[in-house]
Amino acid sequence: MQPLPLHRTIVAVDVAGFTNPMRTLVHQTAVHEGLYEVLNQAFTEAGVNLGKCRVEDRGDGALILLPPDIPKSLLVDRLPDRLVAGLRRYNAVHSAAATVALRLVLHAGEVHQNAHGSVGPAINLAFRILDASDAKNALNMSNSVLAVIASDQFYRDVIVQDPGTAPDTYRRILVLVKETSTLAWLRLPDRPATVSDVPEAVLDLLPARDLDRLRTWLSDVAVTQLPTLVQRAGGPGVQPAPHGADAWEAFLHLADFNAGADGIPPALAFLELITAQLTGPARDQLAEWIENQSRRLRLGPAMRVRREHHARAFTDTRLHLMIVVLHDGIDPGRYLLSSWRQDDPAVWPPTRGEIREVALDELEPRVDELVLDAERAWSGHGGSVLLEFLLPRALLHLPVHRWCKEHDSGDPRPLFLDYPIVVRSLERMTSPHWHRVWHERWQAMVHDPSPDRVHFSQPENLADRHRVDAILSSTHWTLMVLNRAPPVQHDPAAGSPDELTAALRAGMPALIWHSEASSEALRDIVNWLVKGDGMNDLPQRAQACRLAPLLEPTPPFDAELVRDLVILWDDPSRVVVLDQSPGRPRL
Repeated sequence: MQPLPLHRTIVAVDVAGFTNPMRTLVHQTAVHEGLYEVLNQAFTEAGVNLGKCRVEDRGDGALILLPPDIPKSLLVDRLPDRLVAGLRRYNAVHSAAATVALRLVLHAGEVHQNAHGSVGPAINLAFRILDASDAKNALNMSNSVLAVIASDQFYRDVIVQDPGTAPDTYRRILVLVKETSTLAWLRLPDRPATVSDVPEAVLDLLPARDLDRLRTWLSDVAVTQLPTLVQRAGGPGVQPAPHGADAWEAFLHLADFNAGADGIPPALAFLELITAQLTGPARDQLAEWIENQSRRLRLGPAMRVRREHHARAFTDTRLHLMIVVLHDGIDPGRYLLSSWRQDDPAVWPPTRGEIREVALDELEPRVDELVLDAERAWSGHGGSVLLEFLLPRALLHLPVHRWCKEHDSGDPRPLFLDYPIVVRSLERMTSPHWHRVWHERWQAMVHDPSPDRVHFSQPENLADRHRVDAILSSTHWTLMVLNRAPPVQHDPAAGSPDELTAALRAGMPALIWHSEASSEALRDIVNWLVKGDGMNDLPQRAQACRLAPLLEPTPPFDAELVRDLVILWDDPSRVVVLDQSPGRPRL
């Protein structure tokens, strides 16, 4: 006959970073031995005989089941501080690779024991909570040696009931591990509590019945751009929601953060943003729910102000990945590659990515890595993406429109299948004295994208050095088709005019050229691109042009011809500062 399960206090511990590559087998052995030294000493000092507990080793941690007669609140009151003291003593005499930081879970429930070990849903939940990413991140980003995580049940049944267990020093976290989605409570006992450590309990302010209705609605809502909505609702101080979270889980995540200066909790701001995406009865239900809660919490005026300024539907859902290639400056055969990846359509500039030094033949595979990294970050985004290559003049000949991604798969995929691809002028971005007319021409193109505003350069325009400048001085022109591909370097001493420099100086926001196409063939392609209001959507029209030979039985254009078409598309509202350090935005 199988023994009946018993209700036990469950303590589970895990050594943070046990499998870190910096730890050798010698280090891991020392850590394993040190863990039990610290546990034995700390439990003894807390008044618990570890020898009377059931202890099961888990390699990088342990499961400890306490006898029923040990008061849970006494354990919570004493054990964390004794563990912190023991860990600090141990770490003080060991190398960095052998130091120990612990995550510890407190839970209770029915446990079945046999000769092989302990099992039960309560143990499964304890180890899921132990693996919560919020707890891991909090410990990694602090100088703490211990993170105490209590299950929601344990926190409410034990910790909240005894002021001696310091319930106010815990903060709520969301646990999303495997199929488990629940709440837990986190405390770093060796870090003094501050106001920011004790967030306003938004969930506690909302009636349980209203929360149940909200969960039902949000479970049926498909939210696009959820990571962007979370960032907008919470602001820069809020960590992203766990990867793969749905609308309800994102709401729970934001419910753990304090209100901003306007008094509106990020969780309510998030719901307001979701409402802007909905239609019909779903929108009406959620809007009414938000209005009722805002009125009850006396946030009605603040919410009305927020609606006017912040909670509006996206007018442009396009994201941009700007890839910048610079000459090294020391070694002429090396280049500096970096990127600015936009994760929110309303925010520019984003932070600069890592700067890499590469050879010319390494550019395409490194760009492949940047694109795949961006796609992983954009997994919850539902809008389009534009790839931009910010290049110095000498590199405008790079065949970026022929580059591919996913080389490691063995079946590379051309970038133009998934993205509009344009180049931008590094020379103009770093020349502020050209920016006023650049803004002027861009606005002129936005307000009037007529096809008759395209200037097709002619060979005779190059007969006089300033003839091109004179033609482009007319604000009527907003797009220029170069007579020929620009040379790698312009020599002013030669006396001949330079179309590219003239166009950049005149503020032309869009340029088109081709290295081999005849003027007649190029004119046909450009006329197709800009017909109607196509000039304002030139990158997308150019992508459609490149796709046409693959999709139509009798394509209007030669595939090789359109594939090598170069589109310079320069939006003056999105510039970057090239001396910006990686990881830090510069406004």
